Amino acid sequence: MEQPQITIAHPHRSQIGESPVWCDRTQALWWVDIMGMTVQRLSGDDLRQWSFDEPVGCLALTDAGHLVLGLKSGFAHFRPDTGALTHLSAPEPHHPSNRLNDGAVSRGGRFFAASMADPMERADAALHRLDGRRSIQVLDGLHVGNGLAFSADDRTMFASDSWLGVSTIWAFDHDPDTGAISRRRVFRTLDPEFGRPDGATVDAEGFYWIAAVGGGRVLRLRPDGSTDRAIALPVRRPSKPVFGGPDLRTLFITTISDGSPSGPDGQVLKLDPGVAGLPQPLIPDPVTSG
Repeated sequence: MEQPQITIAHPHRSQIGESPVWCDRTQALWWVDIMGMTVQRLSGDDLRQWSFDEPVGCLALTDAGHLVLGLKSGFAHFRPDTGALTHLSAPEPHHPSNRLNDGAVSRGGRFFAASMADPMERADAALHRLDGRRSIQVLDGLHVGNGLAFSADDRTMFASDSWLGVSTIWAFDHDPDTGAISRRRVFRTLDPEFGRPDGATVDAEGFYWIAAVGGGRVLRLRPDGSTDRAIALPVRRPSKPVFGGPDLRTLFITTISDGSPSGPDGQVLKLDPGVAGLPQPLIPDPVTSG
């Protein structure tokens, strides 16, 4: 397949753009700026932004039209319509310098978020699952938790560690009924010189898309972990892809700024990948549902 045309979704520039999520209900794209401490929503050409007092690593959409955020301090419920912020759970109070980083929702509506160690050399980051207002640690020993995504049948979870010394993606068995994960195995290891595994998504054909941060590309990996496609991007540090648009055939990719006031770094890219994605699951609202 030929190299697709890549355009800019909106001129807005993030410091560390991450966690893009497409809302089918409102046909809007949400994403965070981690160190800018903001959440953005793009609906058509209209951009709205909400600011917070701490870094925002990831977000999930709830069935009540609200958000659950993965903040530095932990999980929090946010109402964009009123600005009300309700803290839910602090999963790592024993590691106050860590922060929540990448997140994803299982097909059954469970929000998982992985943390990032500070300093990154320490393997004391972890993966957490939010059950209502309570978080449960399901995996430890991470440096920079990333790459979370779920297969179409919800029976496989993917996760990665972006740290230079690991640069590995794993697959796990995922129990849709309980949210438990098991049977960890290596799915793919990337050469850090050509990009480390950052955020990810899964398409409707069961292929895993990973942003190769530092490598200026997004990879489509087959179910056996081998490379199906490598799409070169006009930025060095893509952070996470997500499928969106009316037919879920647009791939949006958040990126990390290089500090330049011009160029596409820090902006959201979009392209036609030639394949559709999967609808974004919603989580039961942990506040309105009690």
